[in-house]
Amino acid sequence: MSKKIFIIIFISFSSILLIFACLKPKEPLKIGLFVTLTGIYPDLGREIRDGALLAVEMINEEGGIRGRPVKLIIKDNQYNPEIAKKNVEELLNEEVIALIGPATSSTAKIILPLINERKILTIAPTPTSTLLGGLDDYLIRLRPTNREDARILAEFLNKNLNFKRIFVIYDTLNFAYTLDFIENLKSFLDKKTKLLTFSLEKDVENFRKLSRKILSQNPDAVLIITDVYSTSLLIQNLRILKPELSILIAPWAKSPALLQYSGKWAEGIITVDSVDTLSGGDHFNYVNKRFFERFGKEMNVGSIKGFDAVMVLKKAIEMGAERFDLKENILQIKRFEGLLNEIEFDEFGDNKENSFILKVIDGKFKRLSNEN
Repeated sequence: MSKKIFIIIFISFSSILLIFACLKPKEPLKIGLFVTLTGIYPDLGREIRDGALLAVEMINEEGGIRGRPVKLIIKDNQYNPEIAKKNVEELLNEEVIALIGPATSSTAKIILPLINERKILTIAPTPTSTLLGGLDDYLIRLRPTNREDARILAEFLNKNLNFKRIFVIYDTLNFAYTLDFIENLKSFLDKKTKLLTFSLEKDVENFRKLSRKILSQNPDAVLIITDVYSTSLLIQNLRILKPELSILIAPWAKSPALLQYSGKWAEGIITVDSVDTLSGGDHFNYVNKRFFERFGKEMNVGSIKGFDAVMVLKKAIEMGAERFDLKENILQIKRFEGLLNEIEFDEFGDNKENSFILKVIDGKFKRLSNEN
């Protein structure tokens, strides 16, 4: 065989190998998601999961991230601290590039030492306890803290409503959120306003008894701080007994599901949030339409923040971030485009998003102007 023929064969063989290498599917970028999908508090976790799933599907439709498809690996923590820790370890064994979750502040507080020890970036879509803010850690949050939410709510109450006694029904199982919200609200309310707290037991009969007990003491208003399903049951029980009662709810329960579960009894309810789906532009409306076609419901805070969490990771990876420098890259980029609002992280990875007051009017959560 002549040297010339050998070179031709070698080049041809090398070209074939290169073609096969190009045709070989690239390894997917794995993102881990761990939220509560079963047991108590599944609603918010399912919303986060669905929002993240849609984001991954849309990214893959466009060719993935840097040519690699994205794979979302989902774990159910069942609102159990030990299972949540196990979820993190299992996802790390899957070699995920980052984590998304959990949905609640109490679970986030429990897994925080583990994610710091393992140095895995974790984007928390909805936890808002001030215990999680202002820390140099591996947890990046997409919602303002309870301090911001409580301040906006207190300023509205101080300015617009002459409530002397507000009876607060709070959930003890997510104490890192509920007690933190109460303490922050107390710090901003006028001294003339008194908060009287009642812990909640998860039993329909107890909901009725608690409603009767509270109404027998003639409150000016009732503030409910628990999940969307329990909040809906309490709204029904309270409003059936006293239709004109002023009811406030925490952002935790602000969801289209609450309007569905509570029906006409939800009218007039006041809450605070940083998400106003009625103000969405063309891009949000398009994504919301896709979400409805995919899941049969409209987006809310959980699904929006789940979607945003994936998109934050997408931008950071597109700009060269790897597994062990994701945190530094995200904090350096600082600003990201969210579905509804710009996401701007401070030096601790806390989102600077602003909160505002919403009221249920004609069966929808509608944002009130600053003058209301």
